[in-house]
Amino acid sequence: MYAQVVQGGSAPEKRDEMNAVVREHLIPALKQEAGFVGAVNLENRESGHGMMLTFWETEQQAAAIPDSSAFMEALGRIAAVSSGQRAPIGVWHVNVLAMDGGRAEAC
Repeated sequence: MYAQVVQGGSAPEKRDEMNAVVREHLIPALKQEAGFVGAVNLENRESGHGMMLTFWETEQQAAAIPDSSAFMEALGRIAAVSSGQRAPIGVWHVNVLAMDGGRAEAC
């Protein structure tokens, strides 16, 4: 399993709006992509900074940028509330995933 790591954010007062876009538009668009496994969205409420980890079956899927109309629409909505500051996207190999009561699993 691989994770795509995206860091960016919004003004703190726009954080709820950003979260709604992620929940209502971005995640549904990603669910339509081949190899998508899941996502975690992290936030700092004080700074507005966010980090999203999306999980994919293969490294190639994690490195790809979807081009579906649903994904492009979600990106447009994100851009409307984004601070415009973003770190380069990274792809990481997931070697341990601990969920569901704390069980750790090798990937």
